[in-house]
Amino acid sequence: MSLYTLTTTDTLPAIQLTAGLRMEECTNVDLLACMGTTTVEDVIKRMANDHVAFVAYINNVPAAFGWMARGKALIGELNHELILPIGNRYLWNFRTLEAFRGLGIYPALLHYIIRYERGNANRFWIIHAPENRSSLKGIKKAGFQYVGKLYSRKDIATLENTPLSKSSRKLLTEMDIAISEEQPASCWNCSSPHLKKRKRECCCATSGTECIGNNLLSLAS
Repeated sequence: MSLYTLTTTDTLPAIQLTAGLRMEECTNVDLLACMGTTTVEDVIKRMANDHVAFVAYINNVPAAFGWMARGKALIGELNHELILPIGNRYLWNFRTLEAFRGLGIYPALLHYIIRYERGNANRFWIIHAPENRSSLKGIKKAGFQYVGKLYSRKDIATLENTPLSKSSRKLLTEMDIAISEEQPASCWNCSSPHLKKRKRECCCATSGTECIGNNLLSLAS
């Protein structure tokens, strides 16, 4: 997976909004549980931990959602809990319902959340799975900058050494993320022992890229 960041001083790129789009903070636990295919209890737990949900509507029909963490967040694929530095926010669990994909809702929703929270926050973080190309496209379109590949190394959340990861070292240390000079693992499907839903085949094969840190054989045993 890869880590991206954006600060409130960054200029947000212009995004053309699709007709009928409306976005807002959402506290409707039944709606959020239904859209996220999770339980009402899980939604209530997230909100109790200072996670805020947002929903995008097209002509008043729920079309997409996403969450923002203000204090703590868990990257389940790495079994790593983030303790966010003051003024930092973590954006996670975004999904656009199938009928509304391809309309540019995702980057628009990211911009809405950034503007919503910019009076209280100065930096936002977000990750994406390497096989999810549509997610990457939306993140880049929203103006987020690439920090580096994030992976599990000996059960430690580790980030590749890049210019932006080095300049963000203090914040990353606060989030208990190590920076390594070693070549990073390619993807969480083939390297992370904490993944709940794992593909049997290498996720890099379809893109024709080399899979670094492939532990599928040992993880299957």
